[in-house]
Amino acid sequence: MKLRIFFCTILFLLTSLSLGNCRYPIAKQDVIESDTLFLETENPNAKPCNEEGIRFTKAVQLDSASATWESCILANPNEVVVHLNRLRFYYLLDEYETLKQKVTKESPSRSSVTYQSILKELDQRLRYEEKVILLDALSRVKGWELYAYEELAYYYLQVGNFPYAEGFFNQILEAVPFHENALYGMADIQVHKGNWHSLLDYAKSLEISAKKNKEFHFYFLKGNYELGRYELALKWAESASANEKTEVHFLELWRDTLLVLKDYPKWDPLLPYYRKAKEKGYSVPESVFFPTLSKEGKDVRKAVRSGRS
Repeated sequence: MKLRIFFCTILFLLTSLSLGNCRYPIAKQDVIESDTLFLETENPNAKPCNEEGIRFTKAVQLDSASATWESCILANPNEVVVHLNRLRFYYLLDEYETLKQKVTKESPSRSSVTYQSILKELDQRLRYEEKVILLDALSRVKGWELYAYEELAYYYLQVGNFPYAEGFFNQILEAVPFHENALYGMADIQVHKGNWHSLLDYAKSLEISAKKNKEFHFYFLKGNYELGRYELALKWAESASANEKTEVHFLELWRDTLLVLKDYPKWDPLLPYYRKAKEKGYSVPESVFFPTLSKEGKDVRKAVRSGRS
């Protein structure tokens, strides 16, 4: 009886191997079969192999699907749809490293129109997680490193993953110590983390290195305000550009600085910028924004002063 079971087991294994295709567990199979984001192409050269790749994928014939995507890309290296479908294939399988190794091996040029189009398509289709995987792969390819680090840093900054964002911005700053965008990104992270001394350090670096964007005054205003250096904070507020002064978060902090310094501050310097902010859609009434203009606002003023004096 045991010998019969042994031979049956061997026969089953040999039969499975002869099929030449892996099948994932049911949970993964359901995900693949129900996915709707594989794309069709009108390119006559790429259409047959692209359709075959989708067919094998949907049938969960993974070995055949993988081989088809690779041969299709080899025959059509500039067909964006095929690249997107291969990326989707490995993304659904959670085989990120496999995809990264393939991209690294292909080593696309930084000027590659194909890869620029792939990244743009991922953005437009809101396929951000797949874009992160591709950017991570590209960060290993010569010429793409700084671009990939910056894109990854901004992605993680936007989703609130500050440790990851900080890690990528630091990689940029290790290569280019006064990289303007990375310094702005790091300054934003310090605001979120409440690291006021570090914030002022990054602000000082921006004051020296900023070429394209001169709107770093908020960081000086914020850092000095939080450290209780109100007179110095006010000087930075007053020296900011007109554009920076119309930003609501800047105006609110400028107002709060004046509320700490004076019992009944004059709002004349802020009014033009407050009105410009309202033109852009800011909806807080003047009597609320400037608390000393109404009787009810006196309690607000007292609360700000007592908390900061």
